[in-house]
Amino acid sequence: MPGNRQIVHLDADAFFASVEQAADPRLRGKPIAVGGEKRGIIAAASYEARRFGIHSAMPTARARKLCPQLILLPGDFEKYEQFSRWMFSYAYDFTPYVEVSSIDEGYMDVTTCRKPPAEVADTLRRAIRQSLKIPVSEGLAGNKLVSQIASKCRKPAAFVVVPPGEEKPFLHPLPNHWLPGIGPQAARRMNAAGLATIGQIAATPVEFLELVSGSSAPQLNAFANGIDERPLILEAAPAKSYSKQETFERDITDEALVEAVLKGMADRLMQSVRHDGKAIRTLTVKVRYNDFAEDQRSESLYEPTDLESDIYGRLRPMLKAAWRRRVSLRLVALRFSNIYDAVAPMELELWPTSQQRQTRRELAGVVDRLRETRGRYVVMRGHDLLLRTPTPEQPLVQATRPTPCAAPRHTPAAPPPLLHVHSHYSFLDSTLSPRAIADLAARQGFPAVAMTDTGNLHGLVPFQQSATSAGLRPIPGAEVQVDGRPLLLYVEKVIGPRLDTEATERVELRVIELVVRVAPGGRLHPPITLPGELIDLVLETVDSVLVVVACEEVADHQPVRQGVLLA
Repeated sequence: MPGNRQIVHLDADAFFASVEQAADPRLRGKPIAVGGEKRGIIAAASYEARRFGIHSAMPTARARKLCPQLILLPGDFEKYEQFSRWMFSYAYDFTPYVEVSSIDEGYMDVTTCRKPPAEVADTLRRAIRQSLKIPVSEGLAGNKLVSQIASKCRKPAAFVVVPPGEEKPFLHPLPNHWLPGIGPQAARRMNAAGLATIGQIAATPVEFLELVSGSSAPQLNAFANGIDERPLILEAAPAKSYSKQETFERDITDEALVEAVLKGMADRLMQSVRHDGKAIRTLTVKVRYNDFAEDQRSESLYEPTDLESDIYGRLRPMLKAAWRRRVSLRLVALRFSNIYDAVAPMELELWPTSQQRQTRRELAGVVDRLRETRGRYVVMRGHDLLLRTPTPEQPLVQATRPTPCAAPRHTPAAPPPLLHVHSHYSFLDSTLSPRAIADLAARQGFPAVAMTDTGNLHGLVPFQQSATSAGLRPIPGAEVQVDGRPLLLYVEKVIGPRLDTEATERVELRVIELVVRVAPGGRLHPPITLPGELIDLVLETVDSVLVVVACEEVADHQPVRQGVLLA
């Protein structure tokens, strides 16, 4: 029965600071604080520092004025997680009924222990102090509410026992802010209504209490009378990680699309994280290649977060680091681990970045509610445009690099040629092989494809062979920089050995840059002689600047460059 339970609330004192002192004996007995140096606010302060008036959420500048000898340390969440696991491992030595509510506190049900509950709690507290060198406070009572208040009201290193039937005498003299759900604003409203103590709240009829606290009045009245029948939520119940994976219908080499998939996963996972009231600190990107081999990359954030916008910028470099082989992918996965129930404030709220962060958190909550009630795509980010399921009325947007030469198509039945695609010969700019480019274009129904690698023609031979075997018109080309602007060069004709032979590598080429503009009416300015087939392709797709290259064999090995660039 809930009334016969014996619940211990275990709460580590100044946990982050205590862990730093336990890990480094030189810090013991000295005023130290965690955080602050990088973000302008104190996350945790030792009890030696608290004697100077320093507390969490205090600006660093004020803390240094109060205590010039204060030692500031950066947060080490991996160390705190390890100490947390060690601390709760001692609780599991006494009972399997343990709820870990946050990194530094939790509950344990000692009702069925063979030893008296008070002896079990005191033994646990002493064992943690002796082995881990961190102080903990404990409260022993018949429910979670009273035990939690008991452990916190006489910190540090406190052990408070509230016997059965003594809940009301213990609670009623305390200020109203000790009850869950009463924050600073609610406390001011309660004080103005003459409900300054828990006893006054307990003596107020629920119907009158509703005028001050609204729909939470019945629960608040029960808490004020020491009634709390909430069960313990065991450690196995909360999520230890959040993860999603997606297997592609076809092996994929499009890095932009894979990144968009990862961002879509981050959106869904972070929505679950916020729904559970959690925060995450470690993210892992995993890729599976077409031969079923796998690679992955993990990173830990400086501090936990529940905002997907905090990790968007990390996904691309993590994907590049995980995608170690230049082969196609069949699966990608994203996992969040190192889960927290609460995030310690480490940034001064008056700073613009802190205000923007709070605004983004409120916006994320609004978006979550909209998506839950009106569908996933009622609010879309840029990557959602690449991921949305196509319909006959709205074709799927392809995840391809924007092309300066391609105009919008209004008739998807006749796709334009691909005039600007990089291969892996463009260093650190693409993972597509020439064969993958040709296969991709053939699957999409393109009549022709142009490979325009950056500053080199190394892939022309395999590109020519792959495109020809796929039934496509190959258009060799390259991309160069002219006055800081990209210039696309396409081969008009080749005099000499064919491009589909290895002899091409021995051909000396003279490049004549002929720049033309295709007007909206389909006319070329200035007039120039081009192969009719290439003109047809250009007129179908281009309404901007096009560069065409005539390649000829040169005997004297002296390249000649001429032409004009139209703005």
